Amino acid sequence: MNNNQRSSVCDHNEEIQSAREQINQLDQSIVELLVKRFETSARISRIKRMRNLPVLDSDREAQVLKRVASSDSDPDTRAYIQNVYRAVMENSRKYQHQLMNHHQSKK
Repeated sequence: MNNNQRSSVCDHNEEIQSAREQINQLDQSIVELLVKRFETSARISRIKRMRNLPVLDSDREAQVLKRVASSDSDPDTRAYIQNVYRAVMENSRKYQHQLMNHHQSKK
């Protein structure tokens, strides 16, 4: 490998490392936001439990998917964003079920 090739590899490694550091920072922000989302989901779970409402609200989930898709200006990533939100909402439902089951077992 000549000096130009080594320099190019080093430049690419630094560029990748810089991008990965940015991803790490974004991941930290996403985790913080997800924690807040789960806290809010717990609040919604309490309301649903008191009103005897089901955890799954298909209409609401469809609205969320439509809203997040329309918030993404890049048509190439819209479906991926919706997939991420499907996973977030699925985990939110699981968390709500867990909270409701835990509350039931305390009775």
